[in-house]
Amino acid sequence: MKTKPTDKEIYFWNLLGNLAAAGVSVIYLLIVTRLQSAEVADTYSLATSIGNLWVIIGLFQVRNYQGTDIKKNYSFNSYFLSRLITVFLMLITLLPYLYVINYDFSTFALFIVFLIVAYRMSDCFSDVFQGLYQQEGRLDLAGKYMFYRYVGSSLVLTLFLVVTKSIIIALLSLVIFNLLMVYFFDYRQSRNFDKISWNSLLKVTNFKSAFLILVACSPLFLYGFLINQIFNEPRLVIAAAQANGQFQNGIQRDFNILFMPVFFMSLCVLIVRPLITDLAKYWYEKQYKIFDRLILKIFLFLSISGLFMTGAAYFLGIPVLSLVFGVNLTQYSLTLTILVFSGILYSMAIVLENIITIFRKHSYLLIVYILMYFLSISITKQSIIENGLLGAATSFLLVMLLYVFGSVCIYIFVRYHKRKES
Repeated sequence: MKTKPTDKEIYFWNLLGNLAAAGVSVIYLLIVTRLQSAEVADTYSLATSIGNLWVIIGLFQVRNYQGTDIKKNYSFNSYFLSRLITVFLMLITLLPYLYVINYDFSTFALFIVFLIVAYRMSDCFSDVFQGLYQQEGRLDLAGKYMFYRYVGSSLVLTLFLVVTKSIIIALLSLVIFNLLMVYFFDYRQSRNFDKISWNSLLKVTNFKSAFLILVACSPLFLYGFLINQIFNEPRLVIAAAQANGQFQNGIQRDFNILFMPVFFMSLCVLIVRPLITDLAKYWYEKQYKIFDRLILKIFLFLSISGLFMTGAAYFLGIPVLSLVFGVNLTQYSLTLTILVFSGILYSMAIVLENIITIFRKHSYLLIVYILMYFLSISITKQSIIENGLLGAATSFLLVMLLYVFGSVCIYIFVRYHKRKES
């Protein structure tokens, strides 16, 4: 095995893998939209949004903490055990949540949402191995295996939908394929860096360490869960309105299509993920000038690329999306532009969150997320009822503005006190 890839190789595979990660949900929605009815696409879209929320429980936002644990204060055994615990929680809490949100309890809808969550379980296990690769400076492996898995997944979903015409069978095949990929690629490769001690995995010391990891990451988990609940709020409002006959079939699908570019904005963050590890090293080595210059470069990149994407969304976004998905979206030009710009703000806030995590002061962000959540539930429903999807985009923009403003304030506060300490 090649032990010292070049920086170019690391960035290339990291970029390619994260392109696949960001694009796969778009590809899935495209496949389902093209090969299934609008009603099935709506059910799939809502189930996917629930899967995106519930995977946060499985991930528990440990990745940022693990990836910046360059001193290896905790063993990989402890990180893996913590992931087993969170995936278990992810599975047993799904049904109560579906009951609380008045989800459609028909057999068809339940099968879809449970299969989506089972599929996301493979993402959770893959993520903990990717965290190990990040610690070892081998994000090229993480990117490479993500690329293989997501490209293969797209082919599997397409093949089984075309052959069987059943989304249930197609999603079940997707689950099996992904679990096999995680085992044969992520798990087996990880043994070249650190082996899971299966015989001693359940020792009390490992449980204590896993518990401490989860306690340390609980603020990050809460933030991630709240932000994804904010992402889901418009979808839940739309689903309730559809059930009451206020919106027609297909609007949930349309919103998911329009919202996809927001997830592409998060790709900008994933591209600079190797730099987050570099930032952690510079900070711990007290190379503050290099640390500050790198932060400036990251935000210049996000600003320039984000403004370009916003312009492209306004002039080209709707024609391209309408052509690709085969759906008429011409009335949503302003909606798409607002959502894309909101995505830029989201990516900037996520970078600030990563930096604050390096300072180990991420608990300070709690107040920001609570304010965001209450703002979202206060304005989203009325805004959507009055203005449809444009109202959803506008309310999301206001929440993202609060996210950036709050994150900047906390960064300035923490950095000021860190300078005084040093």
